[in-house]
Amino acid sequence: MPDSSKPGGVRRTRTGKLRTALLAAAVTAGTLAGPAQPAAAATQASTAKGTCDASLVAGPGSLVGGLWRSNGGENSVYGCPVTKESGYPDKKGSWQRFRNGQIGWSPNLGNGTLVRVYSKGDDIVFKWSGLSRDWDFFNVRWSKNGGKATQVKVGRLSPWSGQYLMSPSNCGKGGGEEVCPTTNGHLIDRFAFTVQGCDKTGVFQRGTDCGPWSIPTFIGITR
Repeated sequence: MPDSSKPGGVRRTRTGKLRTALLAAAVTAGTLAGPAQPAAAATQASTAKGTCDASLVAGPGSLVGGLWRSNGGENSVYGCPVTKESGYPDKKGSWQRFRNGQIGWSPNLGNGTLVRVYSKGDDIVFKWSGLSRDWDFFNVRWSKNGGKATQVKVGRLSPWSGQYLMSPSNCGKGGGEEVCPTTNGHLIDRFAFTVQGCDKTGVFQRGTDCGPWSIPTFIGITR
């Protein structure tokens, strides 16, 4: 009796292999095509989110730009720049505003001195570094909307650097200081910060000898 199962078996085997190959090719094609769609979506999302305006980014010779880049650039706590780096008409130094704060160069405390301020959650962080000499401690002065300055003694992170963290009060609760309305009806508190280095003096180190104040650094907090 002829073995009719062999030809049929062969046909089924070839058909099965062909189907398997086609299925594998389809899966492979789907796998290869799969990531392309999310990548395109990510590109669109990145474009929609936007990157920093290159015309506002400080050049490689800028201390302000160098600090911004070393902290992560557009992904840093400062975000993208919203102004160009600008100098002062009456003194040496520069400043640049960012989406979430400001960085300033204050060479009166040393050619490498940088002061900066940014918001972090409900807090304001003020930092300084690169002073030309070591100090025992620092004095920080801050004011709100041009009001009376508050002075705080701050310990050092290093002899040349430090930071001060504060939680600003709500609008209208700052001892009667003014608030600044914006054109869209929101309220903005404008805070100014400056720092000086101090040494303890005298036999019992009860005296102090302090250096000059840094160039003020500003930040606006919307309420």
